Amino acid sequence: MSAAINKGTTAVLAEWAAGFRLEDAPDEVVQRMKALVLDFLRVTAVGARLPWSRSTRQLALQLGGKAESSLLLCGSRIDAARAAFVNGAYAHACDLDDTHVGSMHHAGASILPAVLAMAERENSTGRAALEAAIIGYEASLRIGLATQPALFQRGFMATPTCGAMGAALAAGKLLNFNATDMAGALGAAGAYAGGLAQFYHSGGVTKRLNGARGAESGVMAALLTQAGIWGPRDILEGEAGFFRAFSGDARPEKVTGDLGRGFRLMEVSTKIHAGAGRLQATADAGLRLGFENKLTPDQITDLEVGIPKVVQGRLTQLDPPDLQAAQLSIPFSLAMALSLGRTRGAQAALRREDYEVALADKAVRALSNRVRCVLDAEIEAGTNTEEVPSRVTIKLADGKTLEAREPHPRGSPHRRMSWDELSALFKDTVADALPDATLNKVLDLVAALDGDARPREIMSTYAAAPGWLARDN
Repeated sequence: MSAAINKGTTAVLAEWAAGFRLEDAPDEVVQRMKALVLDFLRVTAVGARLPWSRSTRQLALQLGGKAESSLLLCGSRIDAARAAFVNGAYAHACDLDDTHVGSMHHAGASILPAVLAMAERENSTGRAALEAAIIGYEASLRIGLATQPALFQRGFMATPTCGAMGAALAAGKLLNFNATDMAGALGAAGAYAGGLAQFYHSGGVTKRLNGARGAESGVMAALLTQAGIWGPRDILEGEAGFFRAFSGDARPEKVTGDLGRGFRLMEVSTKIHAGAGRLQATADAGLRLGFENKLTPDQITDLEVGIPKVVQGRLTQLDPPDLQAAQLSIPFSLAMALSLGRTRGAQAALRREDYEVALADKAVRALSNRVRCVLDAEIEAGTNTEEVPSRVTIKLADGKTLEAREPHPRGSPHRRMSWDELSALFKDTVADALPDATLNKVLDLVAALDGDARPREIMSTYAAAPGWLARDN
């Protein structure tokens, strides 16, 4: 680990990460990072009992490993890399995890499992964990912004690719890496970065593991570097590096510009609905129309939703064949929201189980097949790195036309959920898993991460009652 670092994008990022201290971030960034940790714990409680999460957990326990990091809500401990993998699988299991529109990346599902696993392994302070988390978010989001949309257009997903890079820096921070080691860990992560998007076309369950792969890869990259097995220290800008391989038309300034002064994690959205980030506004609009007009599917004869070009073809499938495809379908999510709004209200959340029920509902499927997704100049102009707005226009059997516009989906940076709102959502989600006293202790520990709380205490406290993980949610 003694080779000189070239002063390229990789070196600049590595030097910043090695030197970053929590005091360097404004308090609003620190508070937001704690809120994202709390939201991560919430979504793992939703994802932990899903079939693919159960299978992942069972496989990891069968494979074994040194008992150094906890599986969330489980109580069992295995090696840090596999713990990061399982907890990342929980987080990304049902498309409820935090998202960043511009980088097309779920940072929470890839960065936070790595941070918590390594922080527990090293018995790090809460402040050290927050430093690592901020570094991981910033690096992965910035690399995503530098390479999108070409990365996605080439058939790759950001969460297991950019996420692996950010997780490597986060894990390295908890191992007290210097700038040279940080660059080597980034290089090692390049050997792991992958994740093809073919599931959009032909299905597959492994999409649920994108966060898991990013988290595990980052931990392994850092541990390999610590053992002297480092990667190219120009992995981002090198002639066969990340930028050329995954983008070809990268913008390195998106990584280094205002690094340490601006914080992209403030652009991250927390999700209300268990579906793709770019359909959140459409779901909000559908719920509002359904509630305000007490609609039933048979009243609606025509539906049009205005979309930006970036979602065309990827999120516009009319007749999704399974749950995963449904959660990535704007037409199906809209049809479901319109149907549920009448009874559930405009402020409802679309849950994973709502999608499962709707998939068996012929009326919702028929309504989804009538949706027309049209490119809309106003929606295109309103789409940015933070959110995708929506316009929904419907015609009723009686000839009446209704329209709803949603410029800022709930949970987006312009409608950010406060700590109190996220705490209430967390309590509601995990109420059947934890006694009130334990639940409140977890909240207090997360709130005190920049004080005297340690991640090891959070991980040991956040364990469900016996048998909870075996029950269907």
